[in-house]
Amino acid sequence: MADVACVLGAGAGFAGDRIDPAVVLARAGVDAVVLECLAERTLVPALRARREHPQAGYDPRLVRRLTPLLPVAREKGCRIVSNLGAANPVAAAERIARLGRELGLAGLKVAAIVGDDVSDRALQVRWVREPGAPLLGAHAYLGCHPLADALAQGADVVVTGRVADSALFAAVARDRLAPGQTALAGAIGVGHLLECGGQLTGGNYEPMAGAGLPPPLSAEQYAGLGYPLARVMSDGSAEIGLPPGAPGMVDALTCSLQLLYEVHDPSSYATPDLVVDFSGVRFETVGENRVRMSGVRSKGPPPTLKVAGFVDRPGFIMDCEIALAGAGAHERAEVMARALRLRLGDWADRDIAVDLVGAGSVLRAGSQPMRGPVPELRVHVSARCSDGEQAQIVEDEVYAMTLSGPAGGCSVRSEKRPRIEVLDGFIAHEQVPTQIVWSQS
Repeated sequence: MADVACVLGAGAGFAGDRIDPAVVLARAGVDAVVLECLAERTLVPALRARREHPQAGYDPRLVRRLTPLLPVAREKGCRIVSNLGAANPVAAAERIARLGRELGLAGLKVAAIVGDDVSDRALQVRWVREPGAPLLGAHAYLGCHPLADALAQGADVVVTGRVADSALFAAVARDRLAPGQTALAGAIGVGHLLECGGQLTGGNYEPMAGAGLPPPLSAEQYAGLGYPLARVMSDGSAEIGLPPGAPGMVDALTCSLQLLYEVHDPSSYATPDLVVDFSGVRFETVGENRVRMSGVRSKGPPPTLKVAGFVDRPGFIMDCEIALAGAGAHERAEVMARALRLRLGDWADRDIAVDLVGAGSVLRAGSQPMRGPVPELRVHVSARCSDGEQAQIVEDEVYAMTLSGPAGGCSVRSEKRPRIEVLDGFIAHEQVPTQIVWSQS
């Protein structure tokens, strides 16, 4: 069996994830804790914040997330790698260095990875279709190599913007792997398994859905769920498990489900570093909550990098809900939904959705008929609006149902938000140079 190259911990799987699992992993003695905290939905507000203030644009939870983690990581010699930088990695690195000084951690070396922002090269991007409106931003997905270079140069913390989630993990392993693409492909596979944190260790997991059985973990286990760690071998295989004593479950099925998560073609999963083939992956149980992964293969580097463009469309999305409860709630809600569709008849079908939350809002036409009375549900309206006046009309019509619709309409919720479309594109590797910018406490 190959030697252990490094031990990685997944301390966060999205922007608002829990804070304590990362501290638990650092205390467990992993080589690095990875905090995956960026998605398109969180990059958009970061871009808007940076537009308003040049020192803004990183994750607003940065200080709260790192305050308990930095001292433990320094004590244990654990590196931290994260995309908390969002739209402004340099400002994030400066804030982390300042936080290090505030916590008495002198000499903390923080590296910001710069280069994912390709807004000034939008004309070099091959978009899937023309944007047709101004871009709020355009960010290429970077790979693991600039992050790994920063770690090789002694970074205690590496903070990035838009990189592939799996690259955050593969960067820690890169210089400890056997030569060649196969081992790196394995490390990318490990990163893909770990990138969603608690989703690998029993969260969001229901093997007997629809069978009327309780969830596989107790309330206490979900409340204290352990996040995964991986012992990555030099050949790119890995042993996936939990920190000592942490609740949760890791087995071949939880790993298989996460392996296929957000993967369109398991035989050709494109990342910035390599196109990897998951079709030959094997999961072998080697102990309680311990699974060995092997068999990831490489198909070579991709020809281009993916770009996420954010198109600032005119107008707003208006999103409203109104609740109904008690006897006949379902029938009253159906009547209310039809009445709202009649009142909002000026909207084309493609620009409005009226549905019942609890009876068809997710599965739509695939929803099963109700088998009994529904005690409560919500009528939901979502509409594209050309301006604020149209958005106000939608909200007013929903509120009017409290007095002029079926009985019992209450608890109205409304939200008006900008219309942002995420548009995919592709750009040549050579058009996306990267740079390491250093800060120190």
